[in-house]
Amino acid sequence: MKIPVMILSGFLGSGKTTLLLTLLKESKARGLNPGVVMNELGKRDVDGYILQEHTGTTVEKLLDGCVCCSRKEDLPRSLNALLARRPDIIFVELTGVADPEEIAKSLQAPPLSERLMLHYTVTVLDAENVLEYNSRFSADKQLIRTLRKQLSGADLLIVNKSDLVEPETLWRIEKTVRKYNADSEIVFTHYSEINLAPLLAGISPQAPRSAAAQRSSRSIHGVPLERMNSGHSRGATAVQEPETKSETSYSQVSAVTLTFPQAGERSICRGDLEAFFQEWGSSLIRAKGHVRLSGLEEELQPVQLVQFAGNRVTWETSRYPGLPYIVFIGLNLDEKRLAEGWNALFA
Repeated sequence: MKIPVMILSGFLGSGKTTLLLTLLKESKARGLNPGVVMNELGKRDVDGYILQEHTGTTVEKLLDGCVCCSRKEDLPRSLNALLARRPDIIFVELTGVADPEEIAKSLQAPPLSERLMLHYTVTVLDAENVLEYNSRFSADKQLIRTLRKQLSGADLLIVNKSDLVEPETLWRIEKTVRKYNADSEIVFTHYSEINLAPLLAGISPQAPRSAAAQRSSRSIHGVPLERMNSGHSRGATAVQEPETKSETSYSQVSAVTLTFPQAGERSICRGDLEAFFQEWGSSLIRAKGHVRLSGLEEELQPVQLVQFAGNRVTWETSRYPGLPYIVFIGLNLDEKRLAEGWNALFA
């Protein structure tokens, strides 16, 4: 019996982990035993800890690189480790700069294809920022190509944070998406909240699943949602991207992980950190980590999960027990200057 695999794709900060959290909770409510492969660019794990903290799910973590290029050889090891736990479904959350089609090809080739089957590829888009990507990242042709493959390779596209933009923007997003994917369903939502039943249809605890059951009629909004074979033509209106010999899905995006000082003052003011994020302008795309706040904030909420995406900062109380840290992800980040500015916050 082959285990279904769901790939979660989408650019940095779009809401993939939020979607995965709800999928895990729904899976467990159905009595399923889910497995997770979490890939992160940074050297320290953020999202995997969030999943474990909120759902208790064991997560196979691939850190410090992208699973479709530099960490590609590690994917089979992680999947085999999960298979040893006899999962009913496996979720693979990719980095924001990964090409989901590369992962789909790996799953559909031996030896993985002998034990696994591609169930769905879901791409999450950030409604506030997705239309700006072409101009913002125009100098990074590899990254632009990857972002387009995230569109073309999806069986379902979730336009998240749609409540933060005008209806006209949503219409433009749909028009843009249809240039690269003419057929797959598009869902507009916020907090990645969708009807999960179609995505988990046909999956039951340790029960045999036929191909017919896997491809039964599913719908997010009443329209049949059908799996699409990787590499197939999506219709005459879909734009076909040229093949590239590049071994990476991006070229100018990098991750820098910075920890709090191990001696002396280890906390930081919330306002100072938010101002520090803004200092880097458009070069900083994403930042996330567990921090210790100073002053009264430290007494009330000592450790916080902080997330920066799309020029928005969110805070959430965390029980992270280790040394505080933040992962910075951006375009052509100057690691030395970033570290100097970071250390100055504690001077």
